[in-house]
Amino acid sequence: MPSKQVAWIEGEVTADLLINKLADEIVNAKIPDTKNRWEKVFEVNEDKWVTYTKTTVANTQGTYKHTDGKTYPVYVLPDLRELISYGGVPLVDADGYVYETLNNSNVKSGKKIQVKEFVYKDDEGKDMTLSIPGLLVVNVDDTDPANTVGKKCFAVQQGKHELDGVTFTPGTEWNEYKLITQVPSDWNDLLVKEKWSVYYVYPSFTYVNVSLYKFGMVKYIANPVHHYDRTVVLKAVPDVPSGQTSNEYFVMLKHPNNQYNYFDVSYGKGFTGKNPVGKSADTYLLACDKTTIIPGKVPVIIDQKQAELQFKKWNNPDETDKYTPPHEAWALDYDDKVEIKSPSSHFFYGADSVVSWVPNKKRRPDYWVEYNLSVSNDRVAIVIEGDPSPDMDAYYSSFAYIGKTIPFADYDHKGNFGITVGMGDLTKEKSGFLPADIKQDSNPNYSGWGRYTSNGMYSFSMLQTRSSVYFQAYYPAFITQLPKYDGVGTIPPELSKMVLEANGFQSSKWTKKYHASPIYLVHQFEGYRGYLDSVVAIEDHNLINKDELVVDTEEPKDPKDPAAGTWTEVYKFFRINTPVNFFKYSPNPTDCTIAILKEVY
Repeated sequence: MPSKQVAWIEGEVTADLLINKLADEIVNAKIPDTKNRWEKVFEVNEDKWVTYTKTTVANTQGTYKHTDGKTYPVYVLPDLRELISYGGVPLVDADGYVYETLNNSNVKSGKKIQVKEFVYKDDEGKDMTLSIPGLLVVNVDDTDPANTVGKKCFAVQQGKHELDGVTFTPGTEWNEYKLITQVPSDWNDLLVKEKWSVYYVYPSFTYVNVSLYKFGMVKYIANPVHHYDRTVVLKAVPDVPSGQTSNEYFVMLKHPNNQYNYFDVSYGKGFTGKNPVGKSADTYLLACDKTTIIPGKVPVIIDQKQAELQFKKWNNPDETDKYTPPHEAWALDYDDKVEIKSPSSHFFYGADSVVSWVPNKKRRPDYWVEYNLSVSNDRVAIVIEGDPSPDMDAYYSSFAYIGKTIPFADYDHKGNFGITVGMGDLTKEKSGFLPADIKQDSNPNYSGWGRYTSNGMYSFSMLQTRSSVYFQAYYPAFITQLPKYDGVGTIPPELSKMVLEANGFQSSKWTKKYHASPIYLVHQFEGYRGYLDSVVAIEDHNLINKDELVVDTEEPKDPKDPAAGTWTEVYKFFRINTPVNFFKYSPNPTDCTIAILKEVY
């Protein structure tokens, strides 16, 4: 048979589900005469979650919210048990009281404060003792006309009201308080007046006062919202000659958040992935304002206790009822640090609008994307085209090749796997990218494997060279007439006569056939390595997009039975229009395009 059999699949799907649909079509493709070995090994839909950091806010003023709905400051009572005046006069009586005096004659006003301790009965009627020094108190409004001060002083306990709404846990980190009991004596008066004069001896008054309570309050801060893009990973096991060990390769399709112009393609070795566990929404639904859950942005926390709960769950390795995000990893290079994974290549099918009359210039998730797939166990050739509406210019017909190439050397199978995809305009308003974003000398993502690291868009990215250098750039070479080089360069005058007339170039007058060429891959150091499997370059003059090109191979189906006929290949022609693709670094960057094997019969 001249070419391996392929499965041909056509369809369409909305942009938001494109990578899932492509993956399903590939792994479920019915490849004639063989079992499909493509396998889906990882699939995770878009997800987002929130993590938290525990901090301490120093010198936080204690505040208590009373049942009257008002908020009151919290004070801390001083240690006055050994209070003496200037000159050494003891001011605490035998019962533990200190008295207010009115003037320098030391006349007592009749008000006194207990500075040692007092006894109260708890809810069960038991006697309980509270020490005054360091006691936290609040002075709340009292509407009783008999209360001439207009305030009641209560002892409070600092702590936290738990999420059950009943339990109160004592502690010194939260700005929450529970009333214990009313404080006897006249602390309420002292708090209103802010200080008392308690003794005078020339030349100084002795005063007592109460300080506002300040402490280090725990506060949970949300980190920027984590996001995991919709992702599918496929495993490929291409054919190898009898006696050789099969090789496994992994291809990742990743759909960036809220992006409906393209998806990212990367590939490599030794992928392992873990699906998420639990509900990601649990990390933020009760703790944060849902409207602020935006990937990369810091959300607004609305409930510190819920934030604490999620913080503790996240940081407790023994916690079972918590969300665990998806995880991906790749085989490591010899340094046991660098993952053997290619840089992401942006496979475009649409563009943002640049016309003034379109109010929403971004593409929608429900735009349709048409796809055409040619699938064998060795490779997948893909052409996708986005819905052009409402801007008739805002779409691309885009080609990708993923998989093994046909090598010139019989032993070239390990590391013979690569990708190339078509990318959109290098303008911020259309694609969000500038040339510097995908060039090796300006973006370190595309130079991690040396100066000739492939971005998989300008070139064909191959997993390994013969010297085992990863992800190097290979360029297409094919037989073609001299192109016009419109927008690319200037043809030397001596060669200008070799440019064929665009309007006059048809199929051959001699054979009635169109010329097509294998697409060879050449590397700057290695030279020619092989060619794309069942994909050819063809001049697109006077061909209509999606024309089918029939090739009579003249190869007998059965050499012993001439009546069985010869094998026929059918290629489907596509007019590719992505501004960035590997043809742009080829002998014919402007006029050649693609034909892909559809069937062999």
